[in-house]
Amino acid sequence: MKKTLIRNILIPIDFSEASQRAIVEGARLANLLDAQLYLMHVLETHPQFYSRISSIDAMDFTPQDIRTVAENEMGKIRKYIERKFEIVAKLSISSGHIFSEIMHYSLRKGIDLIVMGAHGHSGYKEWLIGSNAQSVVTHSLIPVLTLQSSFHKSGFKRILLPIDNSIHSREKVGIATLIAELFDAEIHIIGLPDSREPVELNKFYTKIESVEDYIRADDLSYNTTILEGKNLATVAIDYATRKNCDLIVINSGHESRLTQIFLGAFAEHIVNHSKVPILSLKHSREFYTIETPGFGV
Repeated sequence: MKKTLIRNILIPIDFSEASQRAIVEGARLANLLDAQLYLMHVLETHPQFYSRISSIDAMDFTPQDIRTVAENEMGKIRKYIERKFEIVAKLSISSGHIFSEIMHYSLRKGIDLIVMGAHGHSGYKEWLIGSNAQSVVTHSLIPVLTLQSSFHKSGFKRILLPIDNSIHSREKVGIATLIAELFDAEIHIIGLPDSREPVELNKFYTKIESVEDYIRADDLSYNTTILEGKNLATVAIDYATRKNCDLIVINSGHESRLTQIFLGAFAEHIVNHSKVPILSLKHSREFYTIETPGFGV
């Protein structure tokens, strides 16, 4: 389990309500971490997208009007961030496929964390993450924090950390403790064993103990609960609701070695259905075993 460093934060902006939440929390994190903040907008080709934030009728928009409206709005956001959080953000406005533009820009700028709204203006049902955010969460090698428009807290005070039998499950502990330190938050470890086989259970409890040791070493507050259920994602979301958690930290892009249900399917279910902000971390490519405490993390 390695310490996480976040020096560059990117907020993709589409001027939606969820995007506004991402702006506030992304800027707050940049301020606390003394990180460089980047704001980017990928131009839409449909004038209707901009008519709601402009006095220009959609029928009268020209391509230059689209860029001008976007530049004006991004400038307002940068001024708001500078005034409220005392940091100067760098702006980018580009054209192209939204997901590809976010990924390419992130690589060019050495982005360490992407913060974005869970829903844009795509007409998706309230519980379903927008297609652009889904693509970023699924494919990004960079940690992604997604926020719902309904999230109105300041920072994160109760962080949910699900741990299962999967080989990469502990890789997210470093970034979870970083966020906990920033906000003096309590970490809620929930152990979700997906096997009752004795050898696997012994490995699972060894893993839980190593996570607890890591958190204790940082002198952070935590508690541990072992839970079971047919749908582990639902179990995790229900726990987050009961305990009023305001952040869930998950791995994306891997599945349980034993049942193949924990992550990706777990990650997709949680990101799509949770009303709590989600911090998604891509697992490493190496194959780990846990024959001894703390090995391979």
